Amino acid sequence: MKQAILITAYKDFPQLKRLVQEFDDEFNIYIHIDKKSSLDEALKDDFLQMSNVRYVSQDYKVNWGGVNHLKAYLKLCEVALTSAENGFFHLITGQDFPIQSNKDFRKYLENGQNHLSAFTMPNKAWTHGGMDRIELFNFYDFFNAKKTNKWIYLTQRLQLRLKFKRFIKKSMGQLYGGNTYWSLTRAAVQYVITHTQENPKFLKRFNFTFCAEEMYFQTVLMNSSFKESINHDDLRYMDWATGRGGNPAFLDETDFESIINSKKLFARKLSQDRNALFEILSKYRQE
Repeated sequence: MKQAILITAYKDFPQLKRLVQEFDDEFNIYIHIDKKSSLDEALKDDFLQMSNVRYVSQDYKVNWGGVNHLKAYLKLCEVALTSAENGFFHLITGQDFPIQSNKDFRKYLENGQNHLSAFTMPNKAWTHGGMDRIELFNFYDFFNAKKTNKWIYLTQRLQLRLKFKRFIKKSMGQLYGGNTYWSLTRAAVQYVITHTQENPKFLKRFNFTFCAEEMYFQTVLMNSSFKESINHDDLRYMDWATGRGGNPAFLDETDFESIINSKKLFARKLSQDRNALFEILSKYRQE
């Protein structure tokens, strides 16, 4: 059995290529690149010629916070599931980097645990308990919040002032939120995709939801028989405290000891142009 690496990216394609090269042929790589990004056919072919890359697409225009991010993940899952040799699935971005060796990765294929952070909503970890994400109409698919969030903010304020709330059906079950990125068994991923295909209105309800990808897999799986199999350690090392260059912070070589002592699978997030952490982690993985 192999492991599927599902990657979403929108820039820094040399870094993405470097990331892919960290995985050997025991991994199958599936990549979605934002439709807004410039990806010429030559570069796409360059990725597809790599021995472990199975799929590269630009199916969706992805705005930060918009539902198309979730739809891109679901598409990658659907494609990866068509290969019966994929037994374990990891969702990452082009700015992530593996920490453990490829040999150590195989232990997760063997132990059969699902790694997904999930907490019940509402939850104090998020503003308004996170309920405004799904109870309001959030227009991130119409406006690029990376450029301006003026109109998004104004429509949110108007709805809050009018005390407007979108209806949430009881059939959706208990809502859960958590970190976007996960490492899941084939059975768990298949359950999410089957649930989505059989319940199209469930996915449709996440339209106009802010960062739906931080709720969808959690809500589906935690309302299923998979709930007891979920380890809430998502195996991602992230720095939410220092704010160096973003949230989570961009990691650098000063984080190396903390990263390797964390026993996580992936570090998020890195920039190849900013520091030497890429090479340090790569060397560590080979030792």
